[in-house]
Amino acid sequence: MKLIINENIAKLGIKNVVVGIAKNVDPSAKLSDAFLQKQKEMEAWALQCDLEELSKHPVIQGYIDLLQRVGRSIKKNPPTVLALIRNIRHRGSMPHINSVIDIYNVESLKSLLAIGGHDLDKVTDPIEFTVNQEEGTFLPILSTEKHVSPTDYVYRDGKGIMAWLDVRDGENYKFDDNTRNAIFIMQGNANTSVKMRLEALRRIEHDLAECMPNMEFETLICGE
Repeated sequence: MKLIINENIAKLGIKNVVVGIAKNVDPSAKLSDAFLQKQKEMEAWALQCDLEELSKHPVIQGYIDLLQRVGRSIKKNPPTVLALIRNIRHRGSMPHINSVIDIYNVESLKSLLAIGGHDLDKVTDPIEFTVNQEEGTFLPILSTEKHVSPTDYVYRDGKGIMAWLDVRDGENYKFDDNTRNAIFIMQGNANTSVKMRLEALRRIEHDLAECMPNMEFETLICGE
C-alpha cells in the first residue's frame, strides 16, 4: 500500500501517518469477554466524563486546532471522540455495529485518537493525504453529500475522498458484513506521536486477534 503525504497537509502539522492493515477479519466474530468488559468500562467513562475538560486534552486540542486553522466550525464538525461520546450519551449506551467497528470505537475512546476504518478491498492504491485544493463533494457514511472546500484536508484514493477533516469516513469505503480485509488510518495531529498511534494499533491488533484467530496484522508508517 503506497501512502503519499502532500506538503500542503504537512504544513498543517500532519507530517506522518500511521496505518494498520488487518487481513482475514470477521465482522460477525464473537467478541471476547475481556474486550466486552473493556467496552463496558469505556462506555461508563463516556457517559460521565467532563466534556469541557476533555476538550482541553492535548490530543483533542490538536484536532480542534487543525479544524480552526482551515476555518471549519468545531460545533458543526466536532473532533471524532467528542462526536462519539455525544452519540453514546444520546443513545444511553455504546453503539454496537459489528466486531471490527466496535473494537476501534473503543480504542478511539481510550486513546482519544481519530481512527479512520475502511474496507481495504474497496480502496484503490495509492492513498494521498492532502489539502483538497479545489471545490468538491464527499459522501459520508449514512449521510448526504457534503461540500468540500479547497482548504479542507482529506485523504483519498484514486476513486474519491475516503475521509474528510478526520471527522467523517466515506460511505463507499465502509465496512460491511462481507468485509475480510481492513485498513485503519491515524493521521493524528501536531500533538500525537507516532509511538502513541502505534500503541493504539497494537491494542486494536490484540482485540481483533482475541476473537479472530486467523487475522494477520501489519503496520505502516509514512512521513518523517
